[in-house]
Amino acid sequence: MKTQEKKRFIHRALTSRGILLLEGVLIIIIGIGITKEIVRRVSLRNEINTLQKQITSLQAQNKSLGDYVASINTDSFQEREARKRLNLQKPGETLLIVPQDTTHATDVTVATSSSTSTSNPQRWWTYFFRPHA
Repeated sequence: MKTQEKKRFIHRALTSRGILLLEGVLIIIIGIGITKEIVRRVSLRNEINTLQKQITSLQAQNKSLGDYVASINTDSFQEREARKRLNLQKPGETLLIVPQDTTHATDVTVATSSSTSTSNPQRWWTYFFRPHA
């Protein structure tokens, strides 16, 4: 008989309002904890994917820079740069300098030479509306 009374007591205790409320609160707390963990894992997965993309990009950039450094270290590149920047030449070579187009320089000299005989508004009119060669 005592076993039946124990079973009834346990059944009443587990189905009482206080215990049911406590069980509900525990389920809610556990659910919130699980939800937070899922959100954290998704966030970490997204961050890992972003970092992997960044790693891939940086590896490609590193390879590109390595190729550039390799091309700079070649003799032909160094010779070309020495010729261009330092105006160096090989023995027996002749350096030829081609003058740039001087049409703009003559326009300036014409404008300055005529400035002494004309007034300022006339010079502006000539500057903007004269026919260009």
